[in-house]
Amino acid sequence: MALVIAGTPGVGKTSVAQRLSQRTGRRYLNLANLIVENQLYAGFDEERKAYVVDTRRCREYLSQVLTCREVLDTHVVEAVPPSKVSQVFVLRLNPIQLRERLRARGYPERKIQENVEAEVLGVVLVDAVNHFGEERVCEVDTTGLSVDEVVQVILDALAREEIMKNLRPGSVDWLEKYHHLLH
Repeated sequence: MALVIAGTPGVGKTSVAQRLSQRTGRRYLNLANLIVENQLYAGFDEERKAYVVDTRRCREYLSQVLTCREVLDTHVVEAVPPSKVSQVFVLRLNPIQLRERLRARGYPERKIQENVEAEVLGVVLVDAVNHFGEERVCEVDTTGLSVDEVVQVILDALAREEIMKNLRPGSVDWLEKYHHLLH
């Protein structure tokens, strides 16, 4: 079944998913690109400079194209059919570092604030647990780790159940430390 690499924009999903794909021989898929290429959106939000995903159409499309040998890169976990996924790894990043990455990418200030707030609150993690179930979701703090180190954490978790248990949801908590970023 497919592996999902999820997280707030800027946490390192694409780099990790691409490297994991190379290391495992699985096909890399970027859901954001598939959404645009296949017009799986309901519209375009000019203020955020982002497509509004049609999650129902996206799930239908992925149900047809996923062969269960992919690494899927996304932050829109609810657009992925749970029946095609074995494990979801939600990448987390220190919100201060996330803010700097998004600024370096030239994101508008409002979009930066929304993404930092989403990271502090663990929005993608909560969505993943609600959509896939807690038993299929792992949480990986990427702060201070290289792409290869994050990939190794994922490979180790896939190989050894006791490592996977240490990555269960709730292992990363930015809220207590960074609640001031929400204002």
